[in-house]
Amino acid sequence: MLSSMMYPSIHAKLKGMYAQKLKKEQLDELLKQNTIVQAIALLKSFNENFKDLKQDSNRINIKMLLDDILIKDIQKIYRLLNHKQKLILLQFISIYEIKCIKNVFRKLSSGSSIGEQTSEVENWTSKLFKDLVGISEVKTYEEFLYFLKKTRYYKLFEKYDAGINEIEIFEIENKLDKFYFESMMKIAKKQTHDLEDMIGKQIDLNHIVWIYRMKKNYGFTKLQIQQILVDVHYHLKTEELEQLIQANEQEMKQILQKTYYGKYLDFDQMEDLEQQISQYLYQTFKKYLKGNIFGISAIYAYFYIVELENNDIMNILEGIRYHLKPDEIQKKLL
Repeated sequence: MLSSMMYPSIHAKLKGMYAQKLKKEQLDELLKQNTIVQAIALLKSFNENFKDLKQDSNRINIKMLLDDILIKDIQKIYRLLNHKQKLILLQFISIYEIKCIKNVFRKLSSGSSIGEQTSEVENWTSKLFKDLVGISEVKTYEEFLYFLKKTRYYKLFEKYDAGINEIEIFEIENKLDKFYFESMMKIAKKQTHDLEDMIGKQIDLNHIVWIYRMKKNYGFTKLQIQQILVDVHYHLKTEELEQLIQANEQEMKQILQKTYYGKYLDFDQMEDLEQQISQYLYQTFKKYLKGNIFGISAIYAYFYIVELENNDIMNILEGIRYHLKPDEIQKKLL
């Protein structure tokens, strides 16, 4: 574990970095802008990190800038940690490595050209995930597999070596997510209760979303659903999961209302379930960021919170770009 002397310095660094993020009142002001040019000009006036953003920046330009800021934050924290804690941080941020793999796989699977569409991947791999440098340029599934052989994710794909058309995108993305959360829960159980609570709630709520999607959109069998779920759960009981797997949509709502999460989420409104979950986790994680001076959980909370807030910035700017009304954009925000 980190020494008690090291934790406060890390927490002070996190608080300092978070203080530089956009405030709610600044996002509210951004939401009032009529054009993307006005919005970007205001964004640049709010925060020096956006000073080089061009007036005609597109979605990819803005996303890459937000990623660059996040990558710099990761690098700043990394330098403060000892060897053991650096390894844990690398596990934390492997979620972004997985996103890179998903991004390239989706493009290959859909037959889209690889190039500008994966510039975000190139950004992450060139700066953090060096084993994947070059994966953004692959043209075939065989080349894709070659890159994955250098990573721990290869075993998830190797049984599909006959070809990309053999793989259901939803299935492989769930396998990657399952791999991440099972690895994270192993770490969390050896660290703090706060970290276990954050990871455990993410797993539970992902299970709810996955089961709902698999039943509604894919018609998965009970066995297929069971195989995709993470091998651990937290507040959701085993019998509750079993009931959810067996239930139809209306029965699911009734079961969910009686679970631990029925106190916090409105399961009668399943159409905005993922938005509700993001809001709930955002508030939960923010509590741990503010309150835990001596825990590594604050680092995990910080990156999760920043990712959600970056999504809000993107939703506002893209909503303005496509002339959505402010109240329509607001519905997508935390």
